[in-house]
Amino acid sequence: MAESEKNQSIERAIAVLRIVSEARAEPNLSEIMAASGLGKTIVLRILSTLVGERMLERMPETGRYRLGSGLIGMAHLALARHPLLGWASGLLDAIVKETEDIGLMMAAQGSSAICIRRLEGTAQIATVGTRIGTRSPLHLGGGPMAILCFSPDDVIDEYLSGPLERRTARSVIDPVSIRERIAEGRERGYVIGNEDLYEYVVAIGIPVFDTDRRLLGSLSIGNINHRYPPERCAEIGERFVELSRTMLG
Repeated sequence: MAESEKNQSIERAIAVLRIVSEARAEPNLSEIMAASGLGKTIVLRILSTLVGERMLERMPETGRYRLGSGLIGMAHLALARHPLLGWASGLLDAIVKETEDIGLMMAAQGSSAICIRRLEGTAQIATVGTRIGTRSPLHLGGGPMAILCFSPDDVIDEYLSGPLERRTARSVIDPVSIRERIAEGRERGYVIGNEDLYEYVVAIGIPVFDTDRRLLGSLSIGNINHRYPPERCAEIGERFVELSRTMLG
């Protein structure tokens, strides 16, 4: 098999994995074919290989596919070894303890941010929203926007040149307005996602850098909008930045 054909086979297999992992419900063969644009023979061959390698599992009672134990095990290992977990988990613990709200740890994954840790506080009200493994657009929410805000300018330019997804009525998708948010976030050190990723959810995000000032990802704290009026957002944002400077340098 030629190198280009090998690459194409790998790309197709990855595409099928993504379709299964991002589907709202476990997809069947026809749904995978429709989402991938590939023919039945090719999709069946890919599915057979992925099932054989335990990357996917086929549920015999329904004929639908879900992520397999082999892939889940690899994902857990990748998460456990991510430098962000070792570097900033203490800070996430601290802000959740102080606010009693929901803390998220996110890492960049292409044009998205993926949640690699979720920590719930003791507040009686808790939103569902983002879970471990959830991918979100970089221009929405507290944690994702913190990654975009503190990324290099060329990364921001490339991201804003593409299509921008709207998730709620308050999603900001105008590149000029997003650049204004970026400038504001860089000045104060934190960003606020105000019901733009999920309705009724407000989150405050900060960037996380390593000792060489390389952006590792972000942390965010948030909950239902009634717990986060503007004055509390400012108070928690400033405290979050202060804790970051104290604990991470």
